[in-house]
Amino acid sequence: MIANQRKFSLLPDLNMPIRDALRGVASLADATEDMLEPAAKLLPEPLRSRFQHAMQALEQAGKRLIHAPIDMDQIRAAAEFATGSTADPSGVPAAARVIVYAWEHLNETSVEHRHLISETIVADRLSRLGRDSALTGCQNTAAIVLDLRQSSAIGLMPGLARGITDAEETEVDLALVAIAVWLASKRAENLVEEEKLLDLSMALVRALQTEAASALGNPGAFADFLSDTSSHL
Repeated sequence: MIANQRKFSLLPDLNMPIRDALRGVASLADATEDMLEPAAKLLPEPLRSRFQHAMQALEQAGKRLIHAPIDMDQIRAAAEFATGSTADPSGVPAAARVIVYAWEHLNETSVEHRHLISETIVADRLSRLGRDSALTGCQNTAAIVLDLRQSSAIGLMPGLARGITDAEETEVDLALVAIAVWLASKRAENLVEEEKLLDLSMALVRALQTEAASALGNPGAFADFLSDTSSHL
């Protein structure tokens, strides 16, 4: 019985674990290339160039495949799910994909860590939360972020080893809060503008870093923070 309770409640979407695996491959290739650089210098040519080319190809192949395309319909569905304006279970995969897309975007542009995120675990957490009709829009968004923050969805090896230091915890929290503010804000007209809005959300949250950290300790205060901050976007 205990073993069954540990299984993901979401019906399996094979695309999610495959993308998660490729995220790990891309990250491993990047880390391995860095770690083996001293040894690579000892290799004679053309072996050195072949080695570096192989590692770069592995990393880039992983990165190309993990970036699942999203569109405005998925962003709207994710925002509606995050703010609790819909209880449709079909919003879970869209919300998970959009959250992971936003995480990957910020990971490349705005944060100082290299932690992975598992789309599979995010979707599972979202499916378990359900919809509490007593919560307002930003209260629902706050509940999602606070749940993901305490889950195993993010880390060096999501689901197995979190490995997040105190300094990195701040960056992880800022990214999660920025994604929440972005989802709670008014939608843009196209994907390019949405990404700019996400970047603006990250900049705004970083400017309010002290207030954001304080609000995370109280669900009500955090919901108020999300409401106030998102209104400025």
